[in-house]
Amino acid sequence: MKRLYLLLALTLAAVYIHAQRMLEQPVSVSGKGLLLEEALYRLSDLEGVNLSFSNDILPLRRMDVDIRDQSLARALDILFRETALEYRQIGPQVVIYLSANHSFTISGFLRDAKTGERLISASIQEGHTGRGAVSNEYGFYSLTLPAGEASLYYSYLGYSPQARQLLLQEDKELDIYLRPSLTLEPVEVIGQRLAPGRGEISSAAGHELNVQQIERLPALAGEPDIIRIAHLLPGVQTGTDGVGGLHVRGGNNGQNLIMIDGVPVYNISHAAGIFSVFNTSAISSARLIKGGFPARYGGRLSSVLDIRTREGNRNSFGARGDVGLLSGRLSAEGPIVREKSSFFVSGRWSFIDWYLQPLTRSLKAEKGEDGFVGYRFHDLNAKANYSLSKKDHLYLSYYSGSDHYSNSGSSSDTLQAQPGNSPGPAFFAFEKNYSDRIRWGNTVGSLRWNHLFGDKLFANLAATYSSLDVNINYYAADSLVALAGQNTVSRLFDIGDYSSNITDLGLRLDFDFIPNSNHYIRFGAALTRHAFLPGVFAYDVIEKSGNSNVLPESPEGRDAVSALEYSAYIEDEARLGRRLVLNLGVHLAAFQVRQKAYFSPQPRLSLSWQAREDWKLEGYLSRMQQFVHLLSNSALGLPTEVWVPSTENVAPQEGWQTGFSSIWSLKKGWELSLEAYAKDMSQLLSYSEGALFLNDWEANVTAGRGRAYGLEGMLSKRLGKTRGWVAYSLAYADRQYAFINNGRAYPYKYDRRHDFKVAFSHRIQDWVEVSANWAFSSGFAFTLPAEQYGIVFPEPGGPPITVIEYGSKNAYRMPVYHRLDLGANFYFHTDNVRHTIHVGVYNFYNRRNPLYYDLRNRYEEENGQLLPKKEFVPVSIIPMLPSLNYSLKF
Repeated sequence: MKRLYLLLALTLAAVYIHAQRMLEQPVSVSGKGLLLEEALYRLSDLEGVNLSFSNDILPLRRMDVDIRDQSLARALDILFRETALEYRQIGPQVVIYLSANHSFTISGFLRDAKTGERLISASIQEGHTGRGAVSNEYGFYSLTLPAGEASLYYSYLGYSPQARQLLLQEDKELDIYLRPSLTLEPVEVIGQRLAPGRGEISSAAGHELNVQQIERLPALAGEPDIIRIAHLLPGVQTGTDGVGGLHVRGGNNGQNLIMIDGVPVYNISHAAGIFSVFNTSAISSARLIKGGFPARYGGRLSSVLDIRTREGNRNSFGARGDVGLLSGRLSAEGPIVREKSSFFVSGRWSFIDWYLQPLTRSLKAEKGEDGFVGYRFHDLNAKANYSLSKKDHLYLSYYSGSDHYSNSGSSSDTLQAQPGNSPGPAFFAFEKNYSDRIRWGNTVGSLRWNHLFGDKLFANLAATYSSLDVNINYYAADSLVALAGQNTVSRLFDIGDYSSNITDLGLRLDFDFIPNSNHYIRFGAALTRHAFLPGVFAYDVIEKSGNSNVLPESPEGRDAVSALEYSAYIEDEARLGRRLVLNLGVHLAAFQVRQKAYFSPQPRLSLSWQAREDWKLEGYLSRMQQFVHLLSNSALGLPTEVWVPSTENVAPQEGWQTGFSSIWSLKKGWELSLEAYAKDMSQLLSYSEGALFLNDWEANVTAGRGRAYGLEGMLSKRLGKTRGWVAYSLAYADRQYAFINNGRAYPYKYDRRHDFKVAFSHRIQDWVEVSANWAFSSGFAFTLPAEQYGIVFPEPGGPPITVIEYGSKNAYRMPVYHRLDLGANFYFHTDNVRHTIHVGVYNFYNRRNPLYYDLRNRYEEENGQLLPKKEFVPVSIIPMLPSLNYSLKF
């Protein structure tokens, strides 16, 4: 027995010594462009080394090998460098296997398989680990996973999903092409429930505005509009029929950061807000954020609307034409160099002049005038892109749009008078001429360079331009000429010119860094030069009566104001376990104007907890600061609104916002969300009561505070034949200024207590779809005169002065606003052309929602006499209106 134990011990020692000698055995292998598989086979065949491995785990990459008289262990270390392969001596062989502790990164771009355009906010999920990612604003994604088998699922709303099974042996570049799909049924993913992707804004305070859904819903005069769809979301308010702009959670119209391809746009309205400047045919994606702002956004207090435009088809040429009742659109796209670059151009122009000029010419003729009222608008979007390499891409974007309004007329008459010392009447020729012209418009441009430093770091460098120009010209002339002597008795000329402008030139650098599956880090910096012309007004009044001439002095034009705005930010979306996600960041901003400089640190924090598979809780806290102010002398969104900077006399606006939400994922694609929010704002700017907006603005403004808080709920469905949402808001908002309402707090105009909205579409058959919107809102607050009285001065013969007392500001409420819109879409194909016909009715039951009240005289009989009585008459703008749009897509 002792001999047996001794023999066994000697055998084991020999095996161990042989194993050690095998790994220490000198080997040589060389060759250029060898696959790893080929190098291992050469070691096995030429050196007599017994290697055991599966070809499936070997990465398919070529290498230049020159190993001479190195130990086998050293040779394998060199060959397996930057791979997940490890080795171990087991008996007389060396076994090669995949390490369980090694991770690799899959990265690439998601594109439309038909056009080659990049897909923004597409979802990437891995089935085994539950990890996920979301493509960024340029379609790039990066996902780090453990070595071994990976089950990837790529999806994007409106596209057929794609599944990929991979064996991860090394970092991998993988571009995915998804095909558009008309399938309306939801797609069920079998397997483990997947976690939300990194970088995704999944919040009750954020909304993805899907262009396909926008085009399904009813449209005013057949013109789909992304801003009108935003009006149907909880927490978003506007004036009657869209007039008055965009007001989010008690904020002002000028507190929204609205961007085209990352460049701010200062005016978003045509026709005072009835239409927006955004041509739906040119939009690729849009995202509205109402709270929990990530650190990469700054410069506004209330919301962010990030709109990205289409890149154009890289594979083939195409065109689309749309004709509606009030406007037309034409788009063209195609490759510049096939599969490498493309262009997209889209134009929109209005037909309103075709109806308005003949109608107003007829109305003026009835009053004895020759003239008309004209109005038109247009928009032009253009974009070109070029792939310099797989890692470098260039983009050139352009937008311009403008509105033109004119009102002109002339009339003449012969007047008769009986002078006291003249035996007969005297005759006079009276002539009147007037002309008002208003033009306003945006111009936006950007040049971008994307560079991919590796599979984890993406960079974007952009040079940007944005401007808003407003010009108002008017001319009026009256003359009275005595026919007997042809001498001028009286003549009046009134000539005026008003202009306002803001121009931005900017440079911005952004980075997306994804070190691993638990962190998504964004950081960057920007520099913007602002040039403000808050309003230059010049006029001349020339009066002539007899031999006297009066020429009042024209006010001096205001000097332009230049300012520099600096910003930098960093944010990290960190996954703290499988259920908790923290987004922590800071936005640093500075503003230098004249001899004054402001500095603003703005912390941002949001937390998301997946309490159950179908229930998520979120909370956020953010500080925002805004260095520019929008001053308005009316509530109608007219172009006399001016953008002005913070100065040494005017401090920047500041806001804190916090919120808490709960989101439930229900069956069959339904989702329910509830959110409570509170917002405190300071240094809000407004004209003082009684101030003239044409005077020096700094001397006529007052700063104040604002508060807003409320509760929002939304039930939505994104999949299936029926899609849409039901939304409700309970909201409170007020304002308080030192020189308004005697310093007392008062309700904000858009303090609409209850707001209920429904928007749904239903596909009956593949070729027909019906849709409806219904909105019901509390009336907005406004002010009416409370009483009128006269003051009599002691001077003899002096007339009394009438004083109107308005009482408390915004003490009255407009009637409840409600409106029903209906629509239907019909789809059919002929050859290679897709036809779409949209018909519908705006304001189906003809609700006369008042825009404002006009004070008019009404005559009543009292004691045999007709006496004038004052009354307030509601003025509305859009009655029941049919909608029609015909679209062809080639």
